[in-house]
Parts: sequence; structure tokens; C-alpha cells
Amino acid sequence: METRPGTDRGAAYDASTSAPPPEKASVVEDFIDIFYAPAKVFARRAMSGFGIPMLIILVLSAGFAFASQSVFSQIFDAEFSRGMARAMQTNPRLTPEIANSMKPMQEKIAGAFVYAGPLLLVFFTTIFVWIAAKLFSAKVTFGQVMTISTLAYIPRLLGSLIGVLQVVLMDTTNFTNRFSLAVTPARFMDPDTANPKMFALVGNVELFTIWSTILIAIGVSVVSKKPRSTGYLVAGVAFVVMSGLAVLTAR
Repeated sequence: METRPGTDRGAAYDASTSAPPPEKASVVEDFIDIFYAPAKVFARRAMSGFGIPMLIILVLSAGFAFASQSVFSQIFDAEFSRGMARAMQTNPRLTPEIANSMKPMQEKIAGAFVYAGPLLLVFFTTIFVWIAAKLFSAKVTFGQVMTISTLAYIPRLLGSLIGVLQVVLMDTTNFTNRFSLAVTPARFMDPDTANPKMFALVGNVELFTIWSTILIAIGVSVVSKKPRSTGYLVAGVAFVVMSGLAVLTAR
């Protein structure tokens, strides 16, 4: 006998009995239900693809990014100047002229990442979650993890919307670091004096990042029919690895 999928304890069930067919719902309902009934969403989308939800996420994210473009440009200028100043301290051959010649290309790359960021983040999250799932014997395919990571990204759209509201309603002239619009303690840190690696680590302790991680745990548990604790272990390992990468690449 086994425990019910997605729970640590519960009434036993017979795995040989046929499971009820997943309830039908639209993609719009998925985007709503993920906030208050995530287990149901993952159960009914266990065998579905991630394409349509990801397309919606990319379109909405692009709209939010466009609405916040002026602040993103301001933040990029501040981050670029800060990064080049640190680089010139360690590399005397790097002159202001060379640094300025690099700026247009880096600005284009940063701009492209803003729009492609959700897809890249979901993809790399999927890789680490899939590997962690194998470590804890949670049977999920790469495609299923991609769907889980995509659906778990949805609350981040709320974070982007909050960022847009800040741009509209607040004085953003002093927003000079990449966490200025995020719900994280790092937005209150001074990036000029903070240790870059500690700054990156604290920045990753962000409300919607943690929310997304919890949803991934629920999704892995439901789809793999493992206890919820296994899902949290899988999602926790992936979160730690991605946080570590952020710290290692911080300059």
C-alpha cells in the first residue's frame, strides 16, 4: 500500500485501481488556480505540454518589461558603471574608453535577456529540478518538469506587475540596482558597499522566487506521486544550486 500522492500522511489507496480522469480546465483557469489550488493544476496538467502557458508568460512578461523600460535602462547604466569600475580596479589595462565601447553590446544583451529571461530561467530550473528528482527517485520526465517549472513561474508575473506599479506610482530616480523593483531585502542594500557575492545571495531570497520554489515542490510531489517532503527536497536542492551559481558569477 502507498500513501496518497502529494502528501506525507493520508488514507492508503490501492495503486492498481484506476485513477479518476483529470478534470478539464482552460489555460486561463490554470493561471488563476495556481494561486490557491496548485496541486489540482499540476494533477490535471501532468501529461500536458508547456508551450501555451510559456507563450502567455512570455507575452505578459514582455508587456511588463516594456512598461518598465525606462527604469530598466536607468538600472542598467548604474550596474554597468559599477561593474566597470570594479573591473578597472583589477585590470589596469581596461580603460574608460574600452569600457564605453563595450556598453552598447552589453546593453543589447541585457535587453534581450529581459524578454527571453522567463524561458531561460524555466529551462535551467528544469535541468536542476530534473537532476534532483533523479537523486531522490521522484519519477518525472524532463517534459513534465518543464511543465511544472512553467506553471510554477506564474506567480512571478505578479511580481513583475508589482514592479510596473512601482514604476507608475513611486519615485524611481534612486533605483540603481537590479533588485530595486524586487521584493527582497537586497533592494535596501547599498550595492556600492555590499560584498557582491553576499548581495547576489540576499537578492535570491525573494518572495516570488520562494513562492515559485514551493510550487515546484508541490508539482514534483503530485506528478511523481511522492510524499510532499520529497518534493520539497527536490525543489530545495535546485534552489540551493541556482543560488550558488548566482553567488559564483557575482562580480
